[in-house]
Amino acid sequence: MFMTGRALHRVYVGLLTTIAVLLAVLVIELWNLAPSMLPIATAQVPDTALQRKQIVDEARRTNQLLSAILTHLEAKSIKVEMIGGDKSAGRRTGR
Repeated sequence: MFMTGRALHRVYVGLLTTIAVLLAVLVIELWNLAPSMLPIATAQVPDTALQRKQIVDEARRTNQLLSAILTHLEAKSIKVEMIGGDKSAGRRTGR
């Protein structure tokens, strides 16, 4: 039931040849697909002047909003009502 040396050699050669062919097919497929899978690299130079302008515009807008809030707080009285405040505020916890 055991194979002879020559028959065993043929089986090994056949298996190794099959593996080599499949590996070659795999390498060729991966080589052909590789360029399409990778994104194209494009360099983008940031526009620093535009970025600075946007920052300054946002700072101006923030200052306008803060000025409006300050004007509102200065012109009108504010009513504050404490609901469920600190209950231990009237008690002293000393010795």
